[in-house]
Amino acid sequence: MNPKIERIEVYVDEAKEPIQVLTQPPFEVELDTRMLPDGEHELRVITVFKDGSREEHRLPFVVDNLPDAFVDGIDEGQRVRGRVRFDVRVGDYDKPVGPAGASPWLYILSTLLVLTLVWVFFAVSPTAEKVAAQMAPAAAPAEAEATAPEGTGAPVDEALFEKGKELYAAECVACHQANGEGMPPTFPALKGSKVVADVKAALEKIQKGGNGMPAYDKFSPEELAAILTYIRNAFGNHYGGVSVDEVKKLLGGGEAAAPAVDEALLAEGEQVYKENCAACHQADGSGMPPTFPALKDNANLKDAQFVIETILKGKGSGMPPFAQLSDRQVAAVATYIRVKFNDFGPVTEDEVKALR
Repeated sequence: MNPKIERIEVYVDEAKEPIQVLTQPPFEVELDTRMLPDGEHELRVITVFKDGSREEHRLPFVVDNLPDAFVDGIDEGQRVRGRVRFDVRVGDYDKPVGPAGASPWLYILSTLLVLTLVWVFFAVSPTAEKVAAQMAPAAAPAEAEATAPEGTGAPVDEALFEKGKELYAAECVACHQANGEGMPPTFPALKGSKVVADVKAALEKIQKGGNGMPAYDKFSPEELAAILTYIRNAFGNHYGGVSVDEVKKLLGGGEAAAPAVDEALLAEGEQVYKENCAACHQADGSGMPPTFPALKDNANLKDAQFVIETILKGKGSGMPPFAQLSDRQVAAVATYIRVKFNDFGPVTEDEVKALR
């Protein structure tokens, strides 16, 4: 299961409550059509991502449990005299229909649902994102490669390259293909791309999106450096490596000193965490995915507002709100998980008060 997907909710028509919530494979849904009136209906499959975004897919279908009555014993146009015995037959829920004993529509629905779920999980990433979508101008791979610059020639960090390879497989390969040649003009080639060769331009495209590509401003500097290193040195590209420090500098944070951490606040946050969070997210922040996501190395925690609001209001995935905590306690535990398990800096009481 895509680790950035929290759950899938399956609804029929405009019902407020789902008929089933899917949190992990196997993605099997049972629909009893006897509870629905005959006629047209719609299946709604809603993917809920861990960043709060939602993706909805609709699938129309028709229920036909009660076909028209038919007469057995008198043929059409037959001449009859006197008393005549015949049967009138209608649909029977319990009578097997077809070789497997189920309505043909159930087979169609299950097949379509499986195809829909496979597409959602393996072709669509959180918020329908594709990290490198629209990364390059719509030029044929051979032409782009012929005009691309030579690149920086900086050393390639093998660890970053491998991490970037994993990110590419998870986020980009569905559109840009394993060979980086994409599917122009919709998904342009990364192989030989002039934009990929330009570190600043490529980073800006990933961060800000544009031309149909969503923004990826929640990616950590390490993730950004990894994906840049990979696409700049895979597919026959030889544009050189990109370091985490270079990414930080280009993002405008390379020279700025990190805010000082109040050690007393950090210690208080550790205590709040042990009392309220560790049972689900574990003492080391590794969590118990997919039910309880990891806090360690979690790029979502870079957004301090997201962290504060999640603590105060909870999340629909089962995390309760902790609004009973004081502003200082919320600031303390937010600081603890952002500093202890990540490298995102502290949170102040004033930030909490502004969002409460």
